[in-house]
Amino acid sequence: MNSILITILMFCCISGWNTPSHVLPLGEQDVQQLMAEQMDVEDWKFTRKGDTYLFVSVPTDPNANGMEYAVNALTGTVYDATSGGPETNLIIKGSPNFKDIWNGDIYQDEILKLANSIMKSSGMVPDRKQWVSGGYRDGYIYGDLLKGNQRIYIKLDVFTKEWEEIEKP
Repeated sequence: MNSILITILMFCCISGWNTPSHVLPLGEQDVQQLMAEQMDVEDWKFTRKGDTYLFVSVPTDPNANGMEYAVNALTGTVYDATSGGPETNLIIKGSPNFKDIWNGDIYQDEILKLANSIMKSSGMVPDRKQWVSGGYRDGYIYGDLLKGNQRIYIKLDVFTKEWEEIEKP
């Protein structure tokens, strides 16, 4: 009996199964703690609107605008609240963190690496190298892909790997 229990525990550890320390949707305390740990937002202004948490830095120059990060409490994805560009995911272990990338070309290359990998494993292919058409201030990326012989338009979270076909705006 002990050997069966040990075998099961070893399998769970090897397969990566573990009890998540945070449950979706994320609560206010979890978001504040994880953002402080992963995005260095101590002493930033904090607000919540529905399932979105917003963190705004307080610049020393009163005429300057602060940086803004938003968190989707349903997915844990953090994004730049101004551009909508995804930055990291608070609960998916091993998620890249793009907060220190200031070069737009490097950032776009990193996003495309993640997105192209997801699309390839889903049986889709980009119709061109720069297939991502942008974001809409919500942390997702959008773009045209080919699925078989059909062109589709998708909305993708590069960290959760969740995507859906949507109408092109």
